[in-house]
Amino acid sequence: MRRMLSLLMMTSFGLLFITNYTQAQKSKDSKKGIKEPARKNPVVMQIGPETVTFSDLEQAYKRNMNRKNINLTEVKKDSVLDFVRLYTNYRLKVLDAFGRKLDQDSAVKADIEQNRKLLADNYLYEKRIVEPTINQMLQRRKRELQVAIIFVERPVDTVKAWQKAQRLLSIVKAGADFDRIARDSSEDRETGNKGGLLPYITSGRILRAVEDAAYATPAGQVHPTIIIGRGGYFIVKTIKNEARIKVKASHILCFMSSSEDSLKASAKADSLLALLKSGSSFTVLAKDNSDDASSKEKSGSLGGWYTRSKGMEGGSGDVLHPSFESALYALKDGELSGKVWTDYGVHIIRRDSTKEIDLEEDRDALKKEYKRIYFEEDKRRFLDSLKMSFGWGIDNTNLKQLTLLTDTMKIMADTNTFKRVTPEVKALPLYSTKEIGTITIGNFLDSVKKQEYRTITANTLGITRALDKMTDPKGLKIATAPLEKEFPEFGSLMREFRDGILLFKVEEQEVWSKLKFDSTTARTYWDTTKTKYRTEVKYDFSEIYTTSDSIAKVLRERLNAGESFETLASQYTERPGFKEKKGHYTPQSVKESKLAGLIEKQKTSAGGIIGPEQFERGYVLLKVHEILQPREKKFEEAIPDFAPAFQDMVQKKLTEEWIAKIKAQYPVTIQTKVLESMLKK
Repeated sequence: MRRMLSLLMMTSFGLLFITNYTQAQKSKDSKKGIKEPARKNPVVMQIGPETVTFSDLEQAYKRNMNRKNINLTEVKKDSVLDFVRLYTNYRLKVLDAFGRKLDQDSAVKADIEQNRKLLADNYLYEKRIVEPTINQMLQRRKRELQVAIIFVERPVDTVKAWQKAQRLLSIVKAGADFDRIARDSSEDRETGNKGGLLPYITSGRILRAVEDAAYATPAGQVHPTIIIGRGGYFIVKTIKNEARIKVKASHILCFMSSSEDSLKASAKADSLLALLKSGSSFTVLAKDNSDDASSKEKSGSLGGWYTRSKGMEGGSGDVLHPSFESALYALKDGELSGKVWTDYGVHIIRRDSTKEIDLEEDRDALKKEYKRIYFEEDKRRFLDSLKMSFGWGIDNTNLKQLTLLTDTMKIMADTNTFKRVTPEVKALPLYSTKEIGTITIGNFLDSVKKQEYRTITANTLGITRALDKMTDPKGLKIATAPLEKEFPEFGSLMREFRDGILLFKVEEQEVWSKLKFDSTTARTYWDTTKTKYRTEVKYDFSEIYTTSDSIAKVLRERLNAGESFETLASQYTERPGFKEKKGHYTPQSVKESKLAGLIEKQKTSAGGIIGPEQFERGYVLLKVHEILQPREKKFEEAIPDFAPAFQDMVQKKLTEEWIAKIKAQYPVTIQTKVLESMLKK
């Protein structure tokens, strides 16, 4: 069964490809039910010609503050007013950009167009493919199905396998026992030995084609057609179709190590059941008597929530024994089972609680898995159907003519691949469109010289693939042209991108290009803050470095005897370039030198000698000449310290002057009382 379950379940998904978005949208809208009363939406701001309502402000807050699930009425008033100030300045800058006609700038137009293409293609896929698919999968996940299959492997001789599958389908449709036929004839013995029965499934847990068939078939019936799947043919029967719920359970296990123990386990279970019926505590009996080590310490509790189609929550996905599971789902909350036999022994089960499925919990994970497994396949179908709706298509007669003259074993980059194609054949139409004209065979051969096509094999499949690469972008451009009208939220998204690009351009002109480091202004700023900038403690010292512990010790003895540190350093230090310097370093702070850190750690005073100390890959002796105490930094020294704050000050000043100038052109009115009254609600 593992091979078949792997074949069926490794794909994780199963639903029909939806291209009719209108129907999906209607279905989605129908679930909203009765419309809520219209919420009052007063005007709270006027920014030049722009009117801003409360809902406009709320949506801007959710988008820009990354708080999509927070309503403005839940935010502190001071925070809202801070956002109002930021939002007002943002809109003023954008208005100024329009006033300067930056939206007509060719570079800005190119940026907007490039962003639109990327956003529009993805948005179209999301609305036409991903959202309808995920919504249908989530609707399916309200149910879980018990399914049985008969599998016929598809070998090289597909005709014989197909005929066998048809014969078996006819037999079960005529009323033959599905269980018996599966046991006798299914070519997957693991499922066949169980009458074809699979574990409970829900959407996204089984091969897509099999799931589609199972959900389309009423419980107790066989799907009317053969399902073509990976590796073979499936005959599908939906046994049960039930509401999917989560349950929690506890149990007491009377372990049975062999068939000889069955009477002993059964007798123990009878005694426990009698005690439970007389009022004994289940949790106490489970803790004292259960043979399940993993649950007895939890008073028999199995732990997290469980569903038949996904197993135990929490990452393990453990599935209960079928007999245990069946008995559990037959109970009501708080009820006890009788004796339930499994391979482990006898169980007494209590159903503790039940919870409805929260479909939204699955949405993100389901979407991620769908995109990983099926999205590219569905995108290809969507693009094909899109171009078909435009009336575009390949001239198959002329395609065959091309392939007859093509070396279909070669790639398109090979100069010999198309050498037999004649001028007459090159003039033939290969792909016809109403909107962009006809692609002739000659046009196609010229296009495949480009790098993106050169490695494609020049057979029928490869030529079709290359034509898709040529025509998909053109089809998408037509399909995405009306997105702003069709989806107002996409229009808002594009306006945000446009305004963001305009904001960048206008700030570059008005602020960033003027943000230069002026020494005169900077010195004035430094004069008012210079007491804040001080040097760190620095150490003036010399070093003798040696890789030999014994030499270091001898040198220390000679220093103690009164020999000159500088003389010994000039003779013995192994630090490259430091013999000439007699081991002397320029004054260093702890941040600049680990040697200075060693001096500080030892709390050595001027004139003192340290070492030998192990350092890097050798040993050091250090002599401290002077300790330079902190002092006020000079202007040039302090620039790295105050430059960021100075630049921020200049930027703020430029921005404030700019905003004041814009406000003179575009007055701002904030309805503070109206806004505050809405926030109180």
